[in-house]
Amino acid sequence: MSALPSLMRLVALLICLSAVNGPAWAAAAVGTVTRVQNQAQIGATAATVGALVHMNDQLLTGANARLQVTFRDGTVLTLGENAKVVVDRYVYNPEQSTGDLALNATRGAIRLATGKLHQMRNRDVKVSTPYAALAVRGTEFWTGPIDGHYGALLLKGRVSVSNRAGAVTLSVPGQGTDIQRRRRR
Repeated sequence: MSALPSLMRLVALLICLSAVNGPAWAAAAVGTVTRVQNQAQIGATAATVGALVHMNDQLLTGANARLQVTFRDGTVLTLGENAKVVVDRYVYNPEQSTGDLALNATRGAIRLATGKLHQMRNRDVKVSTPYAALAVRGTEFWTGPIDGHYGALLLKGRVSVSNRAGAVTLSVPGQGTDIQRRRRR
């Protein structure tokens, strides 16, 4: 009979620990992998459909690979082959009408389609690349290497592309721009 109270205390402790650690860990997830084609990784771990994505995670794809991440608000990020993107910041708070997404795309092509973030009153969606910074406004766009240079193509909405060489706003679907490399000083 004395073993029963000890067992009950152990079960109660485990329930408390899972309630504290489980939701905190899950709350830190900003998105989920929704598609993987060929070799893709989240950090050093192979990406699989359903894997959680967190802030500061490095997303990588290999040759002929694709990786799609759907963020909590429905924003969809798709990486093309040989791409590298870090999720620098993600905030989605519909109660306070706040949305914030910052991605650092250092290699390869990406496609981004914003979800509910674009509906927030206080929103900031930015994608930094080695060539330019893109400020996103309720949009869907593609950016990456094309024909030996770097470009951006607007699919829907509006996106501002800027670097030290200048700035342009794409506001008509189908508009695109070649992005000149930033000049070093």
